[in-house]
Amino acid sequence: MKSKAFTLAEVLITLGIIGIVAAMTIPTLIQKYNNKEVEAKLKKIYTTMNQAIMLSETINGSKEEWDTCNFGEENDESSSSECRLHFDKYILPYIKYTKLEEFEAAGRYNIAIYLTDGSVLVGKTHPKVVDYFFFPNGKNFNKETFITKNENGEFQRQECGISFFAFRFAPNTDGKFTLRKGFEPYKHGISELTKEVLTGNHRYACNKNSAYNMWCTALIQLNGWKIPEDYPFKVK
Repeated sequence: MKSKAFTLAEVLITLGIIGIVAAMTIPTLIQKYNNKEVEAKLKKIYTTMNQAIMLSETINGSKEEWDTCNFGEENDESSSSECRLHFDKYILPYIKYTKLEEFEAAGRYNIAIYLTDGSVLVGKTHPKVVDYFFFPNGKNFNKETFITKNENGEFQRQECGISFFAFRFAPNTDGKFTLRKGFEPYKHGISELTKEVLTGNHRYACNKNSAYNMWCTALIQLNGWKIPEDYPFKVK
């Protein structure tokens, strides 16, 4: 009696079907993994930084009285070393990191803080305000490209909401959604904390037409630190 076996054509067809299914499902699985990793690290940095700020307050007094610097302002006499003092005094002693890198971008003093879990936190100083840009995967950080200019010479942050996410420390100088708070998702300029506003037509809104996408972090926080199913970007 002859045993039945698959023909070469049947094997090739089966392998082809498996390949097509894999090509369709593997990218989805990878993106789901990326989403979970970004969500976990966003929650972690939010907790880590606010705990550090609370601990720093026990040593350095109320955060509302902390100094930053005026680096980059017109007629400014502050130096980058004075900006660095803010981080040295108020932040760095209370977090774990592996190395630091200082640089200037868009006329501002910046410091890249390489954290022990492989992420990178970039601090950008303003008077009494520090903007933070968090890279869940530190390999995506490039100081030369994380702020760029478009064809009109205007600054833009094309990777914001994708490879890095915007936060702000503004305990006494920002709007009602960050007033007297610590390390928060960037909410400057928000009129109402709703999904419709966060994804609307503002230049900071989280959508594919925005030059900055600074409100993407707030959108994720509003969704319980989960990336919404209709999120406009694929995070990495």
